[in-house]
Order: sequence, then structure tokens, then C-alpha cells
Amino acid sequence: RFSTYKKLIAYCGLDPSIAQSGKSKVEGHISKRGNAHLRRILWLMAVSVVIHNEYFRTYYERKRQQGLPYKKAIMSVVHKLLRTLYAMLRKKEKFNIDYAISHSKQKFNFA
Repeated sequence: RFSTYKKLIAYCGLDPSIAQSGKSKVEGHISKRGNAHLRRILWLMAVSVVIHNEYFRTYYERKRQQGLPYKKAIMSVVHKLLRTLYAMLRKKEKFNIDYAISHSKQKFNFA
């Protein structure tokens, strides 16, 4: 149904809204154009994976160390979760935490 993960994020109403007037362009809050119930479910899923999954917990902690407040860090996890679910469904694979952790260590050059 969605050709890219960005379209899925937009469908959920989690894409950034853009306010334009003349030459000024401001990107701000999430657009909230999608289903409010779906956004709430995704929020609850993100909070749960931060608690129970090492991969997403590490991602959340990294966002907090970068200075993001709690809600913005959780929204980053929601986006990460949607991208992960989208890739799993596209490739028809199960989530492999060992692969995900080793891949993120290579990407961010952790030892």
C-alpha cells in the first residue's frame, strides 16, 4: 500500500508540518493528519520497546544524550519503529536483534 516508509509515516500523521508565508518556511510539530488512534497505539508501542528491547532502548538513550526531551525522543523511536516494521514487511523477515545491534554498531562505529 505504501511505496516508501515516508508515505507510511505521513499516513500515520507523524510527518513534520510545514508553515509557509512568503519567503519564510517553518517546520514544526507533527502534522496530525492521520488517525489519532493509530498514533496513540504507536506511542504505546514505542514506550514498550524502549522498556523491553535493547536495540530501541539504546536508540532512545542516544537521542536523550543528544539533548532531546522525553516526548521528542519517544517520537524518534516511533519513527525508528515504523521504519523497522516497514522493512520487515517489505523483506518478509522477522526482527533479528543480533543483526540490528551489530548493524547499528557498524553504522555508528561503536566498539
